[in-house]
Amino acid sequence: MGIRTGQQYLDGLRDDREIWCDGERVKDVTTDPRFAGGAKTLAELYDLQHQPDLMDQMTYVSPTSGDRVGMSFIQPRTTEDLVARRKMFKIWNDYTCGMFGRSPDFMNVMFSSYAAAHEAFDTEHSKFGKNLVAYYEFMRENDLASTHALVSPQVDRSKAPDSQEKDIAARIVGDNDKGFIINGVRMLATLAAISDELMVMPAPSYPLSDKEEAKDHAFGFAIPVATPGLKLIARPSVVHQNAGSPMDYPLSERFDDSDCMILFDNVLVPWERTFIYRDIEAYNAAQRRTHTHTHTSHQFATKDLAKAEFMRDLAITVARSTNVDQFLHIQNMLAELIHVAEWVEACIRTSEIDAHPGPGGTVVPRREALQTVKFMFPPQFRRACEIIQTIGAGGLFMVPSFKMLESDLAPEIAQYFQAANIDSHERIRLFRLACDAALTSFSGRQQLYERYFAGDPVRSSASYANAFDKEPSIARITALLDKWEAELEG
Repeated sequence: MGIRTGQQYLDGLRDDREIWCDGERVKDVTTDPRFAGGAKTLAELYDLQHQPDLMDQMTYVSPTSGDRVGMSFIQPRTTEDLVARRKMFKIWNDYTCGMFGRSPDFMNVMFSSYAAAHEAFDTEHSKFGKNLVAYYEFMRENDLASTHALVSPQVDRSKAPDSQEKDIAARIVGDNDKGFIINGVRMLATLAAISDELMVMPAPSYPLSDKEEAKDHAFGFAIPVATPGLKLIARPSVVHQNAGSPMDYPLSERFDDSDCMILFDNVLVPWERTFIYRDIEAYNAAQRRTHTHTHTSHQFATKDLAKAEFMRDLAITVARSTNVDQFLHIQNMLAELIHVAEWVEACIRTSEIDAHPGPGGTVVPRREALQTVKFMFPPQFRRACEIIQTIGAGGLFMVPSFKMLESDLAPEIAQYFQAANIDSHERIRLFRLACDAALTSFSGRQQLYERYFAGDPVRSSASYANAFDKEPSIARITALLDKWEAELEG
């Protein structure tokens, strides 16, 4: 089959999936206003792959079928492959202004790297590596949109899932000749409402203990979102149901990719879709042995670049509209945003230049360069929101609905809502966009997403610091002091 069209993707969402939102079951995510905007955006991303001027950048020829498949599925074997993959990431993320955080390329990269290192899932306890290869090829050849549920729910955050007193976190409750049965809940599945498939794999920041009861939480698998017994509980949408015009909240309208709590009501996971089963060794080593987190970091760093460039360009445009870009403190703020975009891109390119050999003949980007983006970008994005708030000031809220341009007050709107360098039409749509980027519930969710989507930043930073080889640093400083002291002694 190869690459899908947007319409084929939308048709695939009309199934028996069980999604709940705002106290009711959602009948059709392609028409429900809380989800339709995100589904339409994702359909447009799929259609980009078919554009003649983009096809060579966004696809490659499948090694098994000969069909065109998405470039994000490629298992990179050269630096040039990494660059080609990054360029594909950039096209999709530029299209969404970096605001559609869980576009399918993220999960495509995850499973391409798992499959390249499939031997990591063959231990003395289980042999599921071949399942990963088969599933990766199934994803690639059918161009699927996937989500994943990464962590257990927040009940008692001081305890691991297997130590909770309440039986809430998803766990294995049985098995039979067809597969194993899972019951309980898992979060946080971004894009789940409009995905084809749900994956549940280990989170790098949350290893399991070696206790016997922890084995019930050691699993990895993929199933269709429409699987019987699978219930998705969506958070309230950030799409404004009472907006006068879609232009009032242009980002919310298009790029709310939803988040769901996943409830497994005695769900049967087929053995052929199982990647880890009660195997703590495979579970805890999944990220380290496969370099998956580094490959997905390559994708989300590119998303961060697209977002940084969008926020930079938006701030520049808002500042120019009212001539505040003539003031030194505003110029300094704009310089901050320019620098952020530059260093994010520098880190990405460095990761590609310094790539090293990985599993199965692949190459892996330099982890340290991408980790720098992971830890440094979230506060910089919050700062970008603050800068736009400062530049736009009260004007971000005091522009009317775009719909007012068609009202009986249109002449007054044209007169009183203009700016120094743009007319009222331009100012209203610009400031509505800036408000949505920096102030609305959509923006708040984006800021929280950046802070936590790659794991607990405190835990991750501590883990990174502990893993860093400190001996060369200590040896260097000691040698320097020894040299200087020796010079004093003659």
